[in-house]
Amino acid sequence: MKNLLLLPSLALLLAACGAGSGTRTITATVEGAGGKTLYFDRFAANKAVHVDSVVLDAAGTGTMEVPAMPMDFYRLALSDQDNIVLVLDSAEGVTVRTTAGSMGVPASVEGSEHSKALYAFYAEARRFDQQRDSLRALINTAPEDQASLQRFNDLNKGFYERSKAFVQEHKGSPIVLAALSRMDMGQEIELFKSTRDALRTTMPKSEFYAGFRDQVDRVEQQLKAQEAQQAEMERLSNLIPVGSEAPDFSQQSPDGRTIALSSLRGKVVLIDFWASWCKPCRMENPNVKKVYEKYHRKGFEILGVSLDRDMDAWKNAIQQDGLPWLHVSDLGFWNNAAAQQYGISSIPFTVLVDKDGKVIDKNLRGPALEAKLAELFGG
Repeated sequence: MKNLLLLPSLALLLAACGAGSGTRTITATVEGAGGKTLYFDRFAANKAVHVDSVVLDAAGTGTMEVPAMPMDFYRLALSDQDNIVLVLDSAEGVTVRTTAGSMGVPASVEGSEHSKALYAFYAEARRFDQQRDSLRALINTAPEDQASLQRFNDLNKGFYERSKAFVQEHKGSPIVLAALSRMDMGQEIELFKSTRDALRTTMPKSEFYAGFRDQVDRVEQQLKAQEAQQAEMERLSNLIPVGSEAPDFSQQSPDGRTIALSSLRGKVVLIDFWASWCKPCRMENPNVKKVYEKYHRKGFEILGVSLDRDMDAWKNAIQQDGLPWLHVSDLGFWNNAAAQQYGISSIPFTVLVDKDGKVIDKNLRGPALEAKLAELFGG
């Protein structure tokens, strides 16, 4: 065993982080890694720092007795490309069985309840991702398949609720960050705030906690600012009241063409403000695609206005979600000229315009949008 915690500076850093006394036992079996060196790492300044190491025996098994350190994320690594992240609490040890080349998908994790629960959640998440991707492919090839669309929506809702439950079950453990990463912070700000406060007591010196805390603090301040500006937002919303003429605008399509809203007169047009980075927008796209396929031939058009700032991300999202309608953007992010013109302060946001360019309704989504189009086109 080669102990790498001999440098005084690292020893002082660990002491400053509140390291406890004693050691913990780390046992790993990495199939296919016999004779290789396995490292136990902590993280500092967003980099992995070797704490200890062991040369694995012919069966790929090795044991380390490493210093007890605070609750945080650690890792076992053959390399930066092949490793498994662990969550360990104080002097908690762990036994891991995994395979070289895919260490991040272990066969088993025992001894550390935090790590065990984390990898159980990761397994659920992989199953969800596989099912979601399969359903998205079905919807893209057969948009009229309402059963698949319903399953897609139910699957998304179910895993979202499962992620919330996981956070509640493990409040105070770093592992909740895995579930929170799949959730909308603005929508779930109270849950994010309570998690931030719980982690402050269990891992206050962790840089992972510091990053999460700062992110929640920023969003909390942004939401407070939004509340303070509610009157202004309402004023902006009234810039385009129902029945008024929709302001004309023109922007560039992904292939460089200039498309103006006024060029679509004679059709019922849904102006869809969205972005590739907006999770609720992406989740809503299959529903928008459904009504497009149903009513496009009857005179319905969609003009997607993207609040992206990266051309490739925008194009990739259009391709991945299979969105066949018209798309424009000036890649201005929240400063998109059309979004400013329409007073857009959150997305997804839609404006439905009639054949004469008058605003029919705003912010229609899902069943509400389908019902309005059925009213306009029949059926």
